[in-house]
Amino acid sequence: MSDNSEKVKKPIYKKWWFWLIIIIVVVAIASSQGGTTTTGSNSTSSTKQTQTQEKFSLVDSEGTYDGFAYYVNGTIKNNTDKQYSYVQVTFNLYDASGAQIGTAMANINNLEGNGTWKFKAIGGTENAASYKLAEITGW
Repeated sequence: MSDNSEKVKKPIYKKWWFWLIIIIVVVAIASSQGGTTTTGSNSTSSTKQTQTQEKFSLVDSEGTYDGFAYYVNGTIKNNTDKQYSYVQVTFNLYDASGAQIGTAMANINNLEGNGTWKFKAIGGTENAASYKLAEITGW
């Protein structure tokens, strides 16, 4: 009779710690990829304020409506020495009751290190009562 006391080893991919290590490696790789995202705080129409962020600063901004579209005009500063090949700014737009009615967005290529960007983010066709910086993304 053969000896059944001999243990059969599980393949490494069937061990729980193997998958834990795989998950940690995947999360680490995913978090190191991509660009820089900066989120900001409230801005309202005709309010100029400086918001210092990690990589970028929203130096000033103002909302305007020209009868056809709502725009957020302003300046963003690159606070690093790095040139970003693409930078995008997004604002959420709100009506007088505070309900979100759309977004305004602008982007630029090759924002130089320590450079400034005068943007004009175009929104929807409705006149917004206020806006809020959603994010500044760059890579």
